[in-house]
Amino acid sequence: MLDTLFISWNVSPNLYEGFITLKYYSLLFGISFLLGHFLMKKMFVAENCPEKWLDKILVYAVVGTVLGARLGHVFFYDWDYYSQNLSEIPMVWKGGLASHGAAIAIIISMWIYSKKITKKSVLWILDKVVITVAIAACFIRIGNLMNSEIIGNKSESKNAFFFQHEAENSIARFFDVKNEAIQVESTENIIEIDGFTYPVSNLTIDLNESQLKNLNAYYQNFVAFTKKNHESSDEHYFSLEPNKEFPKLVDNSIVTQIGIIPRIPTQLLEAFSYLFIFLILFWGYWKRNWHEYQGLLFGLFLTLLFGVRFFIEFYKEHQTLDGNVTLNMGQWLSIPAVVLGFVFIFIALRKKKQNLNIK
Repeated sequence: MLDTLFISWNVSPNLYEGFITLKYYSLLFGISFLLGHFLMKKMFVAENCPEKWLDKILVYAVVGTVLGARLGHVFFYDWDYYSQNLSEIPMVWKGGLASHGAAIAIIISMWIYSKKITKKSVLWILDKVVITVAIAACFIRIGNLMNSEIIGNKSESKNAFFFQHEAENSIARFFDVKNEAIQVESTENIIEIDGFTYPVSNLTIDLNESQLKNLNAYYQNFVAFTKKNHESSDEHYFSLEPNKEFPKLVDNSIVTQIGIIPRIPTQLLEAFSYLFIFLILFWGYWKRNWHEYQGLLFGLFLTLLFGVRFFIEFYKEHQTLDGNVTLNMGQWLSIPAVVLGFVFIFIALRKKKQNLNIK
């Protein structure tokens, strides 16, 4: 079957739908903070820190992360929209968070925390916080996968993902029908456009009574639908031109064909990378005592995480900036973080060498 040419990701972003809707992303976001708090407690206990320090750090971390991530998205990625809709900036529940904004805000919030609570160098707390941030980044990227967002470039690999649930949602919104009225089924057909091979699937749309009574008007919507093409940068499918066989009316449904756009699962690439970075930092803290050289763990975090982010961005759809430019917004924002990380690593290692020479 054709579906062996890609992985069909047909997962709803909602874990529970009822009186309230619980999303996987929200659950994973919350778990990341709880796990981070657990890890911080272990480190604070190991260093005999006052309990009151731990009680307050979660507040600073949560406020800094959410506020920074939101403002980062607003100003770095979508200011054209929010400049005209200022009232929507606080509406975090509508989506739109940026990791670069979160990173900046966490540094600022930890600096305030250090001044008001610990009276220690901000690097003392940052060397610990980045361990929790690395594992949180892993959970958040898995949340992005559950939401079928932050997608990669189209791919012909068998490991590429077709985000079927999101595709069906998009089609349902276009035709103003319920999700249950949409069905996408694989075929044995393929279509080649500009040297790229796309799998072809049958699309069945169940029509309601009003649509059946006024098929001419409904076909006008279908004509608009057929204008969707393979060059769309944020889609998971495109429409094929009508032919002698399709579209056709079968019972109370219209059947046509669409081209499938499998994509690189960059969310998983980032999640596994961030998990590996977490393990390195965790091992460095507990087994190598890297936290004794202030700034080393923080520098490693900046260099590794944003270095990985820089390279994975080449496999993602461009966010903001012209799609023809070499680097996208995420990469431009990652470069100074990587450079700053190298600076902190160099300073920490130099201080370590000086301390050894003194001894």
